[in-house]
Amino acid sequence: MKLKIVTPTGVKYEGEVSRVQFPAATGLAEILSGHDKMIAAVRTGRIITDVQEFDCNGGVLKVENDNITVVCE
Repeated sequence: MKLKIVTPTGVKYEGEVSRVQFPAATGLAEILSGHDKMIAAVRTGRIITDVQEFDCNGGVLKVENDNITVVCE
């Protein structure tokens, strides 16, 4: 899957990952390859991938065709 994390200062990460875990409104959520289309609110916390971890102060996550885009502060 391709992950792109965008903040007000620019692109924080862009690359291949095999999983993404994030703090959703209802608790911790995980996205794996082949996930259905989705838009979700991201709460303040850590976005965790198999490659790296990122701090996020809230935002929005979109999944479409194995492309994940996170816009956060």
